[in-house]
Amino acid sequence: MEVNSINKILVDSTILIDFSRGHEEAIEFLDHSRENDGEMAISVISSMELIIGCRDKVDLQKTQKFLSEFEIIDISIPISRKTYQLIIQYSKSHGLVIPDAFIAGTALEENLKLVTSNVRHFEMISGVTIQKPY
Repeated sequence: MEVNSINKILVDSTILIDFSRGHEEAIEFLDHSRENDGEMAISVISSMELIIGCRDKVDLQKTQKFLSEFEIIDISIPISRKTYQLIIQYSKSHGLVIPDAFIAGTALEENLKLVTSNVRHFEMISGVTIQKPY
C-alpha cells in the first residue's frame, strides 16, 4: 500500500537502535509517531544494520518482528544514483559514509523527512529535511 509521502517519515538507524536498547525517549517517539503521524519507513540499510547487531537467532527473530512494523524502502536505481552523488560531494569534505549516504539518498529520492538523533551525519546535505526527535 503506497502512502502519501507527506505523512510518512524515514526513521534513521540511530532511533531504531535506541529503541532496541530500551531508550525511553526513542520508545516514546516511535509510539507517538505510530499513533499520530501515520506511516514510518526505514531504508533497507537501516534494517540490515539492526540485523547485523543481533546477538543470536532469538534476537534476530525479535528484530525481524520489530522491523515488520515499518515500510522498508529498497535501494532503487534513483536512490543508488543519488547516493553516488552524495558520496562524491560529501565523503571527503564531511566524512559521509556509505550507510548514511544511502539513508540520505533514500530520504531525498522518496521526499521524506529524515528523523535521526545524529543530525551531524546529515546536516551538510542540501535538500534533506531533518528532525531530531529528542
